[in-house]
Amino acid sequence: MSEAPIKPQVLDDPPMPLTEHLVELRRRLIVSLLILAAGSAAVFHFSGEFLNWLARPVGSLIFVAPTEAFYTRLRLAVYGGFLLTLPLILHQVWLFTARAIEPRWRKMFLSMLPLSYGLFLLGSALCLYLVVPTAMKFLLSYGSEGVEPMITLGAYLDFVTGLSLSFGFVFQLPLVFYSLNRMGILQRSRLVKLRRHIYLLCFLSSAFLTPGPDVVTQLCLALPALVLFELSLLAMKR
Repeated sequence: MSEAPIKPQVLDDPPMPLTEHLVELRRRLIVSLLILAAGSAAVFHFSGEFLNWLARPVGSLIFVAPTEAFYTRLRLAVYGGFLLTLPLILHQVWLFTARAIEPRWRKMFLSMLPLSYGLFLLGSALCLYLVVPTAMKFLLSYGSEGVEPMITLGAYLDFVTGLSLSFGFVFQLPLVFYSLNRMGILQRSRLVKLRRHIYLLCFLSSAFLTPGPDVVTQLCLALPALVLFELSLLAMKR
């Protein structure tokens, strides 16, 4: 009795040549840039009101170059457009990277995209509504009768956007730990043993991510990171 021929295994996602990967990467980058450009154009119309709202903790800002005000509003429009279109950009990233993820994990990662966007907005909002006014009040208090603050548009926007983006990325920490734990790469017991080192890493990372050298903004980023780390431990199963 002859044996039945062995059928070749058919993969759901057959391997792609390197050239096709590069073409796909270029396509996703172009689409993401077009999405960002459209969002930035929509936000640019309201960039003046947005800038006035951001400048409330300072009171008034100045510009020292003829083009500084225009370029600042343009950069602010790109920042607002990024926040507005981030779900669409994340979708493009997902379309490119999904093939490299095992099918059993795809549903988990796909379900995390809305939560990731929500946490990013939550971190940015916490920074803009609470941290920036508190930090500016503390920093400006070091002025005196003969030393008045004259903050330029560019310097202030660098401070605000750098700090808010850092908060947005730090708030992804629970999702990163949870995903690694579900995939069996990272155990909860391992993180508990490394708690002191992770605490130190949080403070060092906050000093690197915050745009200014002052301790207040660094603590404003490090403390939420520590809270998110402890929440991540509670969410882990093992």
